[in-house]
Amino acid sequence: MDFIDTKQTRDRLLALSQLEERLSFRISRLSKLVDNDASRYLAGSSLNLTSYRILMVLSIFRETSAADLARLMVIDRAQVSRSVAEMMKQGFLADRGDPTNKRRKLLQLTEKGQAALDRAQPHFAQRQKQFQDLLSAEEFSGLTSAIDKLSRLLAQLLEHPEALPSAEQAGKQAHAQDGEHFGEHRVEHGGN
Repeated sequence: MDFIDTKQTRDRLLALSQLEERLSFRISRLSKLVDNDASRYLAGSSLNLTSYRILMVLSIFRETSAADLARLMVIDRAQVSRSVAEMMKQGFLADRGDPTNKRRKLLQLTEKGQAALDRAQPHFAQRQKQFQDLLSAEEFSGLTSAIDKLSRLLAQLLEHPEALPSAEQAGKQAHAQDGEHFGEHRVEHGGN
């Protein structure tokens, strides 16, 4: 009986090691673990993972449109719209008209939204610290660099410039501004 269990265990481990040869499988699995940890923590609050992330993005950007949130977070616009509508009902978000585009609404945190984010933030800051403490400075830097390279590749393949690493977006913006001075063609990736 032990022989069969041991053989089944070995076969299962072999199959798992074959799956783990696929980097996309490993990244997806890690992403799900990170999401599951966040969802477990948020289960006792009035936030779900999408609403927490919307609050976090708005706390950094201060104000942006739902379409920009969808691009920044690389999630479906309809999901963002549903979440934003619910968060506005709950009093976490407010909106105002965009003075540069009358069809666009700009979203911002309310005091209630900031308070909800402030309650959740210590857990996520602790998790970030755990990740950083687990990895050496060299490993953390290497992981960040690898994530940037993979993000760059996929952002280019999917024509999703908002998913480029921020340093590259800043470099492209600086290059575009320099090009203005020398009469070069400038490409903008803006919009609502």
